[in-house]
Amino acid sequence: MGTVFLVVVCVILTLLSALLTTYIAQGRPFWRWFIIGLLLPYLSIFIAMIVVYREREAEENQG
Repeated sequence: MGTVFLVVVCVILTLLSALLTTYIAQGRPFWRWFIIGLLLPYLSIFIAMIVVYREREAEENQG
């Protein structure tokens, strides 16, 4: 019983991490970022934040 509960909690947290990653990477392909979020849970959030930050910084320097 305890093992099943732990697996369910891990799956839910991984899905939430993937959804948060896709939310951070708005305007980019949803499924690509969702899959990245599933394969690299928690780390993908920081990857998406870095990508968005660099793109915004590049836009500010151009204009």
